[in-house]
Amino acid sequence: MCFTLYAASNAPLATVPWNEKDPAFNAEDVHPADEVLLRRHLTLRHLKSIGSSTCCGCGFRHAMYQSGDWPEIWFRLAPDIRVQEFDAADLAREAANHEQLADYLEAQLRSHDIIELYGCWEGEWGEPSVHSEALTPATLREEEFVFKERVRYILSADPIMTE
Repeated sequence: MCFTLYAASNAPLATVPWNEKDPAFNAEDVHPADEVLLRRHLTLRHLKSIGSSTCCGCGFRHAMYQSGDWPEIWFRLAPDIRVQEFDAADLAREAANHEQLADYLEAQLRSHDIIELYGCWEGEWGEPSVHSEALTPATLREEEFVFKERVRYILSADPIMTE
């Protein structure tokens, strides 16, 4: 099972095809069958499925929602544990994936006021969202940023308030 990440906007977002020979960031149209359930989480009209060097969202730093929290975040961010548990090459790939995502979103924000992001485990699109958080591309570049499963992110060029 994979972590999946989606983006939505009021105008079409650029497509970045998956390239199996050069795995990297990608942004492709959402499968029509998935779109119906994603509408529970993303309110803006145009949807994209966002992938990393793994093709899916697994290449982005992410944490599973468990018992009302994301306990993996402390595990991923505690320096001593992270060095012991995560391979340096994997950490470098995650950082590169976040950089590519931030670059893409910054470019898209030149023609979009806001972009919504939502991540969940593949097949769990019908699970309820937990809450919303504001986000900027600069935040994505921070080593401490981890996508929280089942959170709707509202991305803008400048910080905004959320519910």
